Amino acid sequence: MSAIPISDRPDASLVREARAGSAEAFNVLVRRWERKVYSYLVYLTGQSEDAFDLCQEVFVAAYANLGRLRAPENLRPWLFQIAHNTAYSHMRKERGREALQSEVDPRGVTPTLRLADGAPWERAESKLLVEKALAALPVDQREAIILKIYRGFRFTEIAEIQDCPVSTVKTRVYGGFEQLRKLMGM
Repeated sequence: MSAIPISDRPDASLVREARAGSAEAFNVLVRRWERKVYSYLVYLTGQSEDAFDLCQEVFVAAYANLGRLRAPENLRPWLFQIAHNTAYSHMRKERGREALQSEVDPRGVTPTLRLADGAPWERAESKLLVEKALAALPVDQREAIILKIYRGFRFTEIAEIQDCPVSTVKTRVYGGFEQLRKLMGM
């Protein structure tokens, strides 16, 4: 039986190797997760340049705290929790507490949504409508929807990332959907 190439190993295996000192294993994890974390940060901050810098901070913090990850198989929610904390700290520093509830300028948001097949112009138009509506939601609702729908997290994982009860996450997601329906005229 041949050894599994490092790039094909599961996250938990790579976490264990990185903890044992393998920089290559951690680099594989970074390559595997950096686009998803970056996209998430763009949606939270509304700024692609800030998201790039924050993404680097997230992986530096993850590397420094890899020993604190209790269960290596929980890397994904742990990584997004670090990204959440990093983004909110940045937003508090940059804009103050009031900015956390303000609208994000949709022109600064890099498109990353994938919608159902259709004519190219229909997909583009739908994508713009969804992005504009998402940008109009409060940050906590937008974040919960992005984590649930676009990143596939379970409610319990989102609660861990947002550091709130599961019931609050459900309220944010379902309330956000209701707001999206109103904003999109559905």
